[in-house]
Amino acid sequence: MYSEELKKLHTACFPGDEAYADYFFDKVGARAFLRRDETGVAAAAYVKILSAEIFGTVIQIPFVTGVATRPDAGKRGHCRALLSELESAMAEEGYPFVMLHPFNHDFYSRLGYVTINEMKYIYPSPYGADYVIKPLTTDAWADTYFVRSEWGKMFPAHVFRSASDQQNVIDMFTKVCGSGYIIYRNGTPNAYVLIDDGKVVEAEFTTPNAFDGVKELLGKRIPIAAAGGENYSMGKLLNLSKLLRLLPMRGVDLNARFSIGGKTYEITVNDGQSEVLAEVNGSAYPVTEGELLRTALGHGKDYPFSPLKELFPEYNLALFEKY
Repeated sequence: MYSEELKKLHTACFPGDEAYADYFFDKVGARAFLRRDETGVAAAAYVKILSAEIFGTVIQIPFVTGVATRPDAGKRGHCRALLSELESAMAEEGYPFVMLHPFNHDFYSRLGYVTINEMKYIYPSPYGADYVIKPLTTDAWADTYFVRSEWGKMFPAHVFRSASDQQNVIDMFTKVCGSGYIIYRNGTPNAYVLIDDGKVVEAEFTTPNAFDGVKELLGKRIPIAAAGGENYSMGKLLNLSKLLRLLPMRGVDLNARFSIGGKTYEITVNDGQSEVLAEVNGSAYPVTEGELLRTALGHGKDYPFSPLKELFPEYNLALFEKY
């Protein structure tokens, strides 16, 4: 019911982006959280539920696809208030954490968000095997879906898209606000890239050297999901017990205490399959919410003294989503 008003808000915030607004509201299907003032919608935040597979366990992740504030309503706390409302709603619905792709990492750090997935960037070698490269068209979406499906198998933790979502993304980049290439080797789709404003924003492949020797990509910075790279998407803890219950653990036996948010907890894990979390008296090793979330989502090596780092496998969540 808010679609036309929200389109006006979006185009007021991002002049010249009318085509993307039409795509977003017609295809993405994100849920909107609104703040109004005396003249109408002052700001809106959007969240879409993504599916991720982490070591064979499928979880749902609320992903904030955008926050827009009307230009004349800026610097009034709308963004913070909307995110707080959105986070509360997602927590009530049972989600253990929320994610977003930040426009400014420092801003979201101040709101309690921490980096969850990281990207390394490579430049393709000028030498490589024979290939056929074609400008990406809507008709090639099924080939890109094949590539993405094979790409996901390389990562123990990755976000996946449905076929219809992949088709929508390719439609967006080929018809609305970008471009791309698809690469074939021996007649089989081997890789694709999506390009926005001259930059590669998504690069997926079936073999690691897929971009070598592709002259159209020489000199371009190719993002590769990998731990130890640059900050990419961020997340915030919503529900401690559900985080520990839903995320896969190592096959270990562990009894440990930790303190978080002024409370002390004891966790008991048997062979990584069952766990008991109980609030107890006394003090214990202190962890922050951000440290706990990063540990649970594969970055335990960054916290060598944490009693929880042995619980969770190490990985980098493979994720490009930001639209």
